[in-house]
Amino acid sequence: MDKNGFSKACSGKLVPTIGGRKAFVPDPLPPQGLDLNPILPVLSRATQAVGELKGIGRTIPNPMLLVRPLQRREAVSSSGMEGTYTTLSDLFMFEAGASTPDRQADNREVLNYVRALEGAIADLDDLPISARLIRRAHGTLLQGVSNQRGGQVEAGEFKRDQNWIGGSGSIETARFIPAPPQETPDAIDTLMKFINRPEREEASPLIDVAMAHYQFEAIHPFGDGNGRVGRMLIALMLAESQTLPQPLLYMSPWLEKNKAFYIDLMFEVSQTGNWIPWIHFFLRAVAESAEETIRVVQRIQDLQQEYRERFQTARRSALMLRIIDLAFERPVMSVTQIAQELGVTYAGAANNVKELIREGVAEEVPWAYPKLIRFPGVVEVMRVE
Repeated sequence: MDKNGFSKACSGKLVPTIGGRKAFVPDPLPPQGLDLNPILPVLSRATQAVGELKGIGRTIPNPMLLVRPLQRREAVSSSGMEGTYTTLSDLFMFEAGASTPDRQADNREVLNYVRALEGAIADLDDLPISARLIRRAHGTLLQGVSNQRGGQVEAGEFKRDQNWIGGSGSIETARFIPAPPQETPDAIDTLMKFINRPEREEASPLIDVAMAHYQFEAIHPFGDGNGRVGRMLIALMLAESQTLPQPLLYMSPWLEKNKAFYIDLMFEVSQTGNWIPWIHFFLRAVAESAEETIRVVQRIQDLQQEYRERFQTARRSALMLRIIDLAFERPVMSVTQIAQELGVTYAGAANNVKELIREGVAEEVPWAYPKLIRFPGVVEVMRVE
C-alpha cells in the first residue's frame, strides 16, 4: 500500500512500516463536521427494528432460549467470512460431543467463537469494554487452534508483526496495511476512550457502533481473528449501552451475504474520509438483521408453542415439556445430558425421549457415539435464510 488512492481527506495518517511500505493509522473518533442528515431515514428504521427486538427480549421468561441459538448462528456466519466453514447442525453435534473427523478443526474454532462471545458478554458485568476485555475474548477465540488457523499468533495479545489485508500473501501487493504493531496499543486505547466517553449518551448508539467497528478493523490489532472480534464488538457495545440488553442482534449472516460491499465501504472511509456510505450501509445491516432476527424469533416461539400445545395434555409427563423447552437451547443432546441438565433420572429422561421420537419431534443420530438425540425441527427454524 502506498499513497495512491489516499486523499488529503482520508480518515487517518500514513506511516512508514516494513518493506518501505506505508501503513494506515486512523484518526481518533468521532470524525469532525459529519453531516448525518442523509442517513436519518435509515437510522430511524434501524432504531425502530432494534427497539422492537429489545421489546421481545423483555417479554421472554427465559431469554437463553433465543440467545443461545442466535449466538451459534452468528458464530457459523462470522467464522465462514474468515474461511472456517461448518453448519449450524454440525456445530450443535460437536457441542454435544460428536463430530465427523473432517469437521473437528472447523467446529472447534467456531465453538471457540461462541465461548469467546459468551465470555465477553459475561465480562461486561465486571469490566467496561476495554483492551483487557477484547484481548481476553481473542484469547478464547484462538485457544487450541492449529498453526494454519492462527495458532502461530499469540492468543490474547496484540500483534507483534505488521499484518496486511489482500494481495497475494506479500505486503508489496497488499490492498490495505493497518496500524503497525508499535502504534496499535495507543490506537486501541483511543478507541476505548471513545466507546466509554461520558458524553456518549448524547449520541446515537448505532452510529457509535458503526464508527467503532470500522475503527477496530482499520487498526486490525491482532495477528489473526480481527474480523470475528470486531463483529463481537458490535454485540458488546449494544449490550453495554443498554440499546439491546439481551444480546439478540447478530449481523454476520447479513454481512456474509454482502461481504464485498462490507469490505469496500470500510476501505473507502480510510481512503477518502467519506463516512456516510459506510454508516448508511451499516445501519441498513442493523435494520435488516434485526428484522430477520425478529422473524427467526417468531419462528422459534411459534414452534415452541406448537410443541407445547401438542404435548400439554393430562396424560403427558410434565418432564416432556421441560425437555422440549431445553431442546430450543440445545437441539442436540444425549439422554445423559438431558437428565443432568434437568436434574432427573436417566430412565425418566429416556422414556420421555422415546415418546418424542415416536411423535417425530426428536430423532436418534445413528452414527454418533455416545448416542445423541437431535430435534430437527428446532434446527430448521434457526437456519440462516
